[in-house]
Amino acid sequence: MPISPTQFKNMNDLIVFLNDLEAKVNVLEEQNMILRNSLDEMADKNRGLVDFLKESWPKTSLFHRSFWVRALTVFGYNFVINLILSVILFILYLLLLAPMVASLLGQMPGLGQ
Repeated sequence: MPISPTQFKNMNDLIVFLNDLEAKVNVLEEQNMILRNSLDEMADKNRGLVDFLKESWPKTSLFHRSFWVRALTVFGYNFVINLILSVILFILYLLLLAPMVASLLGQMPGLGQ
């Protein structure tokens, strides 16, 4: 609602209106200052949290920004764990099952000695 000169009947109405506006501006400035201070405090806390996470998280490519780097990292971890498990299972096969298969083949007529 725009202010028009006909709104004020005398100088006292104008002075009362301006004083009221000045009081509202002062209240808004105080609230703005409080909000800015709380924003600065939150920014400091967030900065501290980000620094803490950077220090405490492991240095791995799983947290890289690029999708492809993360995907290749997961593939590499999967490949390595599969390789380790395959070697362990192969050693178990050689220790347990291979002698049994060899003895079974040795007992079959016509294949052995």
